Amino acid sequence: MSSGRGGRGGRGGNRHDSPPRTVLVSKALSRLLRHAAVQERIPIDNHGYVRMDHLLGWQRLRSMKPPVTFDEIVQVIQDNEKKRFALKYVTQEINPEHTDVPTTTNESQTTEQAETETEAQTETETQRAISQFEVLTINNDIDTKRFFIRATQGHSMKAVEAENLLTPITLDDEANIPDAVVHGTFYGAWEPILTSGGLKSMSRNHVHFATGPNLEEVQQNIVPGETTKGGLGSVLGKNKVISGMRSDAQILIYIDIRRALAEEKEMRWWRSENGVILTEGVGDKDKIVPTKYFLAAYEIKEGVGKLWEDGKVVTELPENLRSRALPRGKGAGGQRGRGRGGGRG
Repeated sequence: MSSGRGGRGGRGGNRHDSPPRTVLVSKALSRLLRHAAVQERIPIDNHGYVRMDHLLGWQRLRSMKPPVTFDEIVQVIQDNEKKRFALKYVTQEINPEHTDVPTTTNESQTTEQAETETEAQTETETQRAISQFEVLTINNDIDTKRFFIRATQGHSMKAVEAENLLTPITLDDEANIPDAVVHGTFYGAWEPILTSGGLKSMSRNHVHFATGPNLEEVQQNIVPGETTKGGLGSVLGKNKVISGMRSDAQILIYIDIRRALAEEKEMRWWRSENGVILTEGVGDKDKIVPTKYFLAAYEIKEGVGKLWEDGKVVTELPENLRSRALPRGKGAGGQRGRGRGGGRG
């Protein structure tokens, strides 16, 4: 089966002021693999995998001019700095009606090994699949039924079970507990977060956290009364990309994960394949990451500095910041793109 390499990297007739084609493809993949596969009637298994032939047959990708190719999908996977997508190649003969990815990719790998893949192993699996794609492309012998793709985190579909694609974080495995667990949010979400009593996942399955920057870095780089040029980028230094947080975050909320693990046995924590820390929170109905586990919170752009410490507000966010509009897609009322967030930030 041909890979259709001709479409790689082109803009496909987009207007000159439209996002690059690779961005459009990446956004489409994120939407389908995280949120819309069930709605779009694209088969997805409980590990979050979609078979490549089903993906390429999705109307949204087929309707782009020219239609999106397997080659472009591989390009998006390789170019995504946050490693939002994972690719798997299987050697077994695939039944055309079979939609689930086989548990193993070779006869020597046990089911238990497959279910406990580490982040590094998953990345290696993706690179192996890409290498296999490149070899098969040269031989013009690609079978898209043998390739499977999934989003590494950020799912809202209940059909995707967290235990199947995330690594648990527990006190029993000290080495897997991150030094920093930080949630990036925005001025307009800060008050709703406090009012609601903490962070909520809202329309997603989990609240998302990054593993940096460390609190010490923020304390050293954020000077109260001084505007921080570059915001989060200034704190991150050379590492401008961090999974689990938007680059335009205005407030950083640090979580005492060890205390949460010790006190809230029902609040489970995971690490995704691309290093994002996730939790559903705790609670019978509306799950939440309570404010009592907020280690600290810092405003990082306008010189306000420390907002929260020792379980209480230490500096009020000025009204001119509280009243700022939220970025598109972030909100405090529960609707995507217009007030979604309600404490998730």
